[in-house]
This record gives sequence, C-alpha cells and structure tokens, in this order.
Amino acid sequence: MINYYSYLADEHPEDFESLGPFIRFFLTCAGAYIRILEVTPSEHNKYIGIGATIFLTACLAIISGSFAIYTILPIKIVAILFGLLWGALIFNLDRYIVSSMRKEGKLWYEIGLAMPRLILAVLISVVITKPIEVELFRNQINSELFAYTADLEKQAEMKLDEKLGLDSIRAEIAIIDSLRFEYKKIKEGKPTSFSFGEVSEEYEKTKKEYDQVVKKNTPRIQANDRLSTEIWEKYAVRVYDTVNGERVFKRWSLETQYRERRYRLAQINQTLRKEISRKQKEMDNLEVERGEELSSFREGIDEEIKVVNDRKAELAVLKVERDSLRKMELPQARAKAKKYGIGFPAKMEALERMKEDSPSIWWISNLIMLLFIMLETSPVFVKMIAKRGPYDYLLSRIEHQKKIRALQSISDMNYDLNKSMRKHNGNRLTSEIFAKEEY
Repeated sequence: MINYYSYLADEHPEDFESLGPFIRFFLTCAGAYIRILEVTPSEHNKYIGIGATIFLTACLAIISGSFAIYTILPIKIVAILFGLLWGALIFNLDRYIVSSMRKEGKLWYEIGLAMPRLILAVLISVVITKPIEVELFRNQINSELFAYTADLEKQAEMKLDEKLGLDSIRAEIAIIDSLRFEYKKIKEGKPTSFSFGEVSEEYEKTKKEYDQVVKKNTPRIQANDRLSTEIWEKYAVRVYDTVNGERVFKRWSLETQYRERRYRLAQINQTLRKEISRKQKEMDNLEVERGEELSSFREGIDEEIKVVNDRKAELAVLKVERDSLRKMELPQARAKAKKYGIGFPAKMEALERMKEDSPSIWWISNLIMLLFIMLETSPVFVKMIAKRGPYDYLLSRIEHQKKIRALQSISDMNYDLNKSMRKHNGNRLTSEIFAKEEY
C-alpha cells in the first residue's frame, strides 16, 4: 500500500519543514493533516489561527460549563470535571465542523455546505454565553432573585389563603364590620351610606335627573333675566304728565316689541322653573318615603345587629382553625416557592427580566453573545473566505487517488467474481452434457 504522506515529502523535499510541538498542537486543533502541512508552509498561519480559535473557544466552554454546574451543584471538583467534559465536547464539535469543510473553489456550493455548520456554531455560542453572562451579572441577579423569591413566597401565601378559604373569611369579616358600623350610625340617628330598597334607588335616579335639570336650566334662566334687565334699562322711557302747570312723572313705558320680548323671556323662565320645581317635589316625596323606610328599619336594628354579631363570632372561630392550618402548611409552601428562586434556571429568568428593565444590561448581554458568536463562527468563516491553497490541492489529490484505488479495487473484485462465475457455470454445463450422453 502506498504511503501518500511519505510520498509527498519525497516529492517536495525543498518545501518540507519540520514542525515544533506548539505548532503541531494548534494544527491538530484545526483538524488539519499535519504531514500535508509539512510540505505546504504557506498554509501554516491560516491553520494555526483556526486551531487557536477552536482551542480558545474550548477554554471558554470549560469556564462556562464550570460556572453553570457550580450554580446547580456547588462542589468545585464536580464543576471543574463537568467543565472539562463540556469543553472537550465543544472542542470536538468545532474541530469536526472545520475539518469536514472542503475547499472546492465554488463559493455558493461552499456557503450551502457551511450553513448548517454556521447554525450549529451559533447555537453553541448561545449555550456557552449564558453561564458566563450569569456570572458576569451575579450581584445584580442575586438582588433580583431576592425580590423574585419574596414575590414567590407572597404568591405562595396568597394561594394557601385561597386554598384554605381565608380570603373569603377575611372579606366577610370586613363586610360584617362595615355593617356593624353602619348599624351603629343608624341607631344613633346619624347619616348613613345605606340605601333602603327601591325607594332609595328611585330617589338616586330622581336626584340625578334633578341635578341635570338644574345644571341645564339655571344658566338659561340667568341669561334670560340678564337680557330682560338689559332691555328694560336700555329701552324703558319715563312718561310725564302736567299737573297745575308742572311736569310730574307718571309711569315707565316700553315699546310694544320690547314689552312682548320681555314677556316671552318671563314665560320661558317660568317654564324652566316649573320643571325644576317638579323634580324637586318628586325628590322631596321620595325623601319622605326614604325616611319612613329608615324608621321601620331602625325599629328592627337590634335584631339585625345580633345576627351580624353571631355571624362574626362563627367566622372568628373558623378563622382561628384555618389560621392554625395555615401556620402548619406555610413553611412547606414557602420552601417550595424558594426552590423556584434558586438554581441556574431562576438566574436565567432573572437575567431576562433585568434585560427587559435595563437597556444597558440588554446591550452588554447581547454584545457578549455577539462576541462569542463571532469567535465560534470565525473558523468556519476563515475556511469559507480563504482561497484554495496548496494544502487543499494536495488533500484533494490524495483523496482522489484513494478514491480511484478503491474504485479500481472494487472493479478488480467484480472482474474476478464474474470470471469465477463464468468458470463455475461452464463446468456445470459440461457436467450436464456428459450426464445426458451417458443416459
């Protein structure tokens, strides 16, 4: 079997360059064939850069994975081991992504091949970035988690109160206390906010209509009065008579048109005032009925107060029982609520809330993610934008030669098999002919 790598070294002795362990390490990280690169020194810088980027990304993945597992399980040795395992996984994925790309000199073909690898690189970047973001904003996240945990505990208490019915008990007690206060005012003859049946509803409706009529008619009445006064002051004239040769004031006089105009204004105002008086009378009648109902209600107020006090006593006993149950179940409910406020998922949720509330944190977080995306996708982009070099030509040559030899081997195997089959069929046919002749 041909050793292609030794053949290349013999074929290009003037280009052969021995590589040091440091360079070999980064070339290995890049997933390149070192023996080909030994005879293509012009490709060293490109693949050393790709390998260094993959190595640094793996180092960041180690840090990120360690941070992530340490927030869940705060044991340093476990966090370090998980970080190393996570870094090795990311290193292996990156190395495979870059090494599996081949430079064929066809841009759109290479972009199509690279697109799934770019998407995978972006996903890896997001996964690497999140734990580092959590560690970077650790103090702010802890403050946010404190408030978040307090909210969760409060919600847990509210749910427990709702489950035990304490909310409804407290609400009913508050209503009873309000009733007792109103009953006391009624008994003492003080104004109360109670309404008494349909009469009160009708009274409120009538009062609203009365206020609307007053609001509507009063300005019109005042305007008509002012206009009537202006007409009188402007157009009224004194009429004098002569008595014993002396001029004596007799009366005031208006022209017919102004007198009729004042008369119309007076009629309009009279109609408007009647409308107001009618609503006022309706309201007064309803007020009398309200007073009668209030009096009848006041007569049975003692019985109402007794019923209300009895109900409050029942609720007080029930509240004591439920409070004891609440006291027993509350620590467990709080502990359960606190579990949602600890760990890596809670920190991630707190970080997202902080990003919504603070534009500066949103920008910093996204810039960090973009930085990691740039680092993670840079080997793929370098491989895409780099021109096809000697390394790619030699690699294509070796792969093509191996492909030809494999196809040739398959062809030889098929030829030998067909030859063997023809020989076998010929022997079988001869045997059948001899058998027929003997027969």
